[in-house]
Amino acid sequence: MNNNQKVLIGQGKVSKVYLIEGAAYKCFPASYPLSWIKYEVKIQNEIVSKTKLPILSYEYVNNSREIKMPYIKGVDLTYRVRVEKYKTGLEDLIGLQKQVYEYQNIDLLQAHDVFFETLNKSNLDDSIKKIGIDALNEVDIKNNLCHFDLHFSNIMYDHNNYLIIDWANAKLGNPILDIARTYVILRQYAFRLSDKYLKMISKELDIKLIAFAQAIKAMAVLRLIEMSDDEPKQRILDLIYNT
Repeated sequence: MNNNQKVLIGQGKVSKVYLIEGAAYKCFPASYPLSWIKYEVKIQNEIVSKTKLPILSYEYVNNSREIKMPYIKGVDLTYRVRVEKYKTGLEDLIGLQKQVYEYQNIDLLQAHDVFFETLNKSNLDDSIKKIGIDALNEVDIKNNLCHFDLHFSNIMYDHNNYLIIDWANAKLGNPILDIARTYVILRQYAFRLSDKYLKMISKELDIKLIAFAQAIKAMAVLRLIEMSDDEPKQRILDLIYNT
């Protein structure tokens, strides 16, 4: 790409998204493993081909660290809720999550396998690591499609329809784990909505609240692994020790 034509339209922890000639390019630093970029494309297109979910196809740009995708004109659900004061953001989030769980046995990694490996290889204190492993052991293994990073900012609204973005963490797993991941993120960034979310989705799926306890503990420990040193961790620690 011609750097002079790049317009920055988004930025995450490891990537930046630029608009050029009507398409969006997700760009990774030179230190980011090429295999991870290609795997993200594989995940995305596997889900596109095997489901009817509102998501977009990816294209790996050869000999680069870039992913090309259609440009989404619109705002994320975070903007709708916080700025536009949209009142039914949780209902929309939950409705999309329920659609995701309808699909099973797609060609993706199994969440339990990945999470156990992540916990065992982490630099966490052994006592916290054990809490995470023991909690994960209490959650049944299932093979439903799970996003594992589904929150307001990963749902785009193009003034007509929703699109779910950022499927890099998608795996097959137990929906309870996926819901717990969303709850943990809401606990950090939308605290007042977190308990309401959990009560609403437990009712929608007819799951008792107590059934989420071990999943929340496990996902909180996993969240701790990926957090930077300067991020406040007390709310996550409370979930680990007080759930």
